[in-house]
Amino acid sequence: MTDLSIRLSAYLDGELEAADALAIEALLEADPAAQAELEALMAADAMAQDQFATLLNDPVPLALAQKIKSSPMGTPAARPASRMMGGALAAGLALFILGGAGGYLLNDQLAPNGSEVARAGWLSDIADYHAIYADQQRHLVEVAAEEADHIEKWLGATVGVAFSIPDLSQFGLTFEGGRLLVAAGKPVAQLMYRLEDGTVIALCLQSSAGAPPAPEFQQQTIKGFDFVSWKADGAAYVVIGPGGQPGLTEIAALAAREV
Repeated sequence: MTDLSIRLSAYLDGELEAADALAIEALLEADPAAQAELEALMAADAMAQDQFATLLNDPVPLALAQKIKSSPMGTPAARPASRMMGGALAAGLALFILGGAGGYLLNDQLAPNGSEVARAGWLSDIADYHAIYADQQRHLVEVAAEEADHIEKWLGATVGVAFSIPDLSQFGLTFEGGRLLVAAGKPVAQLMYRLEDGTVIALCLQSSAGAPPAPEFQQQTIKGFDFVSWKADGAAYVVIGPGGQPGLTEIAALAAREV
């Protein structure tokens, strides 16, 4: 755990003095790597809390229960003079302890998905939203395509990124409308498109300080969905579709030119 990670964890937990918090916020605006580390900490914290809640509901293995019952009660440890770890670090340590006590808990339940979520950052939240909204019919969007001008003004002002709605009809995609999301604690504009067979493809964007001017596409699969993401002109973008969906890179390339 680096010094920056500890400071970011304290920032997330609201434990920094006002001047220190302002310094962290200035760093996040200027340093994309620091912003990415903050997003990874937020994702890891959320994952840890979800997994911890799940583990509390799981039955304790018989062998572990017997071992705990037979262990002598030790002297309670003295309470530390100061809290050295923030919530994100503490949550990770709690899961480590549970994994050490239960063995299989960490290896079988956390390892496959934990690193994926930590690396995904805001895209992990986008995957969760898409899993819900892509199955909607009547309520796929908040504002329908007929109000495209309003969508651009409303979402652009809320997210802090001016954009134009790309025309992706050459890929058989019909623009359905837009909605507002929140990912990694920041507002996200989501533009929804549908293929004739009902498949939903979304273009999402949020502000991102220090983004490079030229798009560099990154492809990854998160929680069963395929992503093509890039950054340009102070914003982060991603096209998301079902796993194995063909043509996402080409769709992203056109969206990057038109948005």
